[in-house]
Amino acid sequence: MPLPKTPMLRRNLVLGLVMALAVAARPASAALPADDTLPELYTEVAFPNLTFDRPVVLAYPNDEHNLLFVVEQHNAQIYSFPNDLQTDDKQLFLDLPQTIGKDNEEGLLGLAFHPKYAENGQFYVYYSATNPRRSVVSRFNVSKDDPRKADPNSEQVIWVSADQPYGNHNGGCIEFGPDGYLYISLGDGGAADDPLSTGQNPTDWFGSILRIDVDTPEGGKAYGIPSDNPAKRDPKFSHWAPEVYAIGIRNIWKFTFDRETGDLWAGDVGQNKWEEVIKVVNAGNYGWNVYEGFHPFKIRGNRVERSSPVLPPIVEYPHPDVPAAQRRGRNDVGKSITGGYVYRGDRIPELQGVYVYGDFETFRIWGVKVDEHDEVIATGELIDLDSPRQAKINIAGFGEDSSGELYILGFDGRIHHLVPRR
Repeated sequence: MPLPKTPMLRRNLVLGLVMALAVAARPASAALPADDTLPELYTEVAFPNLTFDRPVVLAYPNDEHNLLFVVEQHNAQIYSFPNDLQTDDKQLFLDLPQTIGKDNEEGLLGLAFHPKYAENGQFYVYYSATNPRRSVVSRFNVSKDDPRKADPNSEQVIWVSADQPYGNHNGGCIEFGPDGYLYISLGDGGAADDPLSTGQNPTDWFGSILRIDVDTPEGGKAYGIPSDNPAKRDPKFSHWAPEVYAIGIRNIWKFTFDRETGDLWAGDVGQNKWEEVIKVVNAGNYGWNVYEGFHPFKIRGNRVERSSPVLPPIVEYPHPDVPAAQRRGRNDVGKSITGGYVYRGDRIPELQGVYVYGDFETFRIWGVKVDEHDEVIATGELIDLDSPRQAKINIAGFGEDSSGELYILGFDGRIHHLVPRR
């Protein structure tokens, strides 16, 4: 989604050297040559009989019903439908009973089914509350009589953010990890240039990935803190907020777990120059507001958090107004990254193990593959926007089904998927 502009920046010399070495080891800013190890693909509408309004999440529960669920951002509704490409059976699952904020990046933003959903019927949502503006994660239950109806009266508020003065940078993604804990993305508080100075502040929740235990409440809260969260596991992180898992994040709109390795991948939306793909680790620091991608981003007085050195992104891509000399030959520009998934389906064997992501503004879709050391071994664009058969999609999200097949949610109201060029 469109992002505000930034001022001129100045370099932190010591950490600049660290990042320079990282760039030398992983030349993400270099021009992307044709990569014949990645498949040539295009998109087509996956479910031609279904349409949605501002779809932002596609998810599925681990149960026997083979249903997919789609979240409509501003309608604050969740719909279910059978995982059948020809279905027209779209049913309302939940109409959120709360009034929500409806700025461009606000709304009903997240949906995650409990790993034991088949047993307990619990699912979680993330939404933008009003008066005051804040973010909320709540738990609901499915109806006892109908797997395609939620109980709207079952809401239990689990977590509420601090008040948020701005309507953007809400993060809003929630996912259960392979460890059974709930992960939550929360942007830096909004506006531009991190005005709340949250990016390198681990004592607050903003600009972070949080991790909580929704099954073991403690301390009077509706959740507990995993024993290996940074603040609990090492004294050097004792000043971190207990819920914080990773910091230095501007606005992760989407993150996902690789179903094979458990790795946590994310797309972090940049300011006005660079978009980045990162792999998130426990106590990781991804640089904002000292770095934007591989590049220094200096605001007077900001410093890197002392307990966690900055980790470089996997890859980045530039905005159109980045000077050509800084692009180093790259023309694969964009403006607002939408994180995706590591593909683990069967329909496109050549895409196995590739992290697929896109750009909301320029409609592009890329893939990147790394080795066991997170060194890039393949990267490039997957679709040809110049092809007359290729639709231009404002990519609001990606999703996968129980078989690992990948879907694309567009603000054209359609759910798309990738198919080989023929």
